[in-house]
Amino acid sequence: MKITAIVHEGHGAKNFSSVIRVTTPLTAAVNPPDADQKGPVFLKEPTNRIDFSNSTGAEIECKASGNPMPEIIWIRSDGTAVGDVPGLRQISSDGKLVFPPFRAEDYRQEVHAQVYACLARNQFGSIISRDVHVRAVVAQYYEADVNKEHVIRGNSAVVKCLIPSFVADFVEVVSWHTDGDESYFAGNEYGATYKLRKDI
Repeated sequence: MKITAIVHEGHGAKNFSSVIRVTTPLTAAVNPPDADQKGPVFLKEPTNRIDFSNSTGAEIECKASGNPMPEIIWIRSDGTAVGDVPGLRQISSDGKLVFPPFRAEDYRQEVHAQVYACLARNQFGSIISRDVHVRAVVAQYYEADVNKEHVIRGNSAVVKCLIPSFVADFVEVVSWHTDGDESYFAGNEYGATYKLRKDI
């Protein structure tokens, strides 16, 4: 509040009057943010690759902290959100991406051979995990075969173990066996007659 005296001079007399001026400063009411409020931070980020069998299924965990608690959303590589596919893919209440066991005939490439990512967000920001390459392998019967090679006596021959392509990434050749019940294991020395290579 401010009080100001103003003097008015008349004819032969001085009149005094007072004027009260009230000055109210403009004050912006700013509520400082809670010091505990913060954007998301990963507590558990999913790994880059998940391979699983259709007989076992898989669960991919993603956890993040923040205040308020971040929302967990699974997205595809193009950024679109992932939804539930009954019996094949689910988002659990705690943010896990769940692939239940499924029959071989229910395999779907857009579900079981896909690149996913975990997105955590709240009102203070969002973070995205590394790409998660998911691949389901259908357990089914297969046979290994040996390529037929012809070689001149005294020369060397390379004989390969042929594994069907749909399981080749998950099968390791650990030994060779002859019709005479002889066994040869990778990493062992068998003189100059046989040499086993792991890449064959």
